[in-house]
Amino acid sequence: MDRDVSTTSNYSGEESSGTAKREEDFESFGKEIYVDFKRSGEGVLAVASTTYSLNELVEFLESPTVKIPVGALDLGTITPVEIWKAFELSDWKRHFSTVLAFDVDVTPEAIKLAEQLHVKVICGGMLESLHDQFKEHIEELGEDPKMEDEAIFPGILSILPNAVFSKEDPIVLGVLVVEGFIKVGVPISYVRTAGCLDLGHIAWIEKHRQPVDVASLGDTVIIKIVASNPEEKRQALSFGSHYDTSDDILVARISRGSIFALRDHHKDKLSFSDVKVLSDLKRVLNIK
Repeated sequence: MDRDVSTTSNYSGEESSGTAKREEDFESFGKEIYVDFKRSGEGVLAVASTTYSLNELVEFLESPTVKIPVGALDLGTITPVEIWKAFELSDWKRHFSTVLAFDVDVTPEAIKLAEQLHVKVICGGMLESLHDQFKEHIEELGEDPKMEDEAIFPGILSILPNAVFSKEDPIVLGVLVVEGFIKVGVPISYVRTAGCLDLGHIAWIEKHRQPVDVASLGDTVIIKIVASNPEEKRQALSFGSHYDTSDDILVARISRGSIFALRDHHKDKLSFSDVKVLSDLKRVLNIK
């Protein structure tokens, strides 16, 4: 399910009052909520018009009855800057690629970028409405965050000859799915003789010039890989500088946690071949 921009507020082409104003607002921000939010580590991007409203929004989202984790905060009109922030926060967890905005406007540029990056923007003037829309969004994605957070299915890709269109972040290339499958949001590593490079996560997949969410065994597709943090950006740069056609394998970056999640929640979906690929990836990625 595509993540469209959904809002009940009026869109505005006007930008916020500027970086200086935002920095000034954050200087007066209550320290307690700032500390709490920094501890979260992952979650949605919470945006409001004032520091008071933002405090109210975060307290509501992180209340025991709502329990929506907040990964970052922002003030004022939603611009492309906020969309990129939400996109980078999400990593491969699609339900966290979301902006929950309380009583603010969204610029046309931000709307366009959100559609391109599949970032969900939910705006409204009532806190309960934001919560309800977020729950609907999760249902549309077909995800249960508690179950899907770490579940990464195995996938191995072969980079197609003469199909590396961009070697640096964002990386765009043609691949053949040789084992398992891949889907939008999956973290990807590049396997080479010198060791693996963590490149980022799949931002989109194109098959026969049409966007798709999943590419299965035997599919030939074009994928876009976007770095989620400075370390992945550095490793993507290394990929671009040292890409060698003799090292042409990409793999889904599983973790020990994702193996446990698959075992506990998706065991019935794993074939014998999937289990073998998981074992191979565990060795390649040096998972103890």
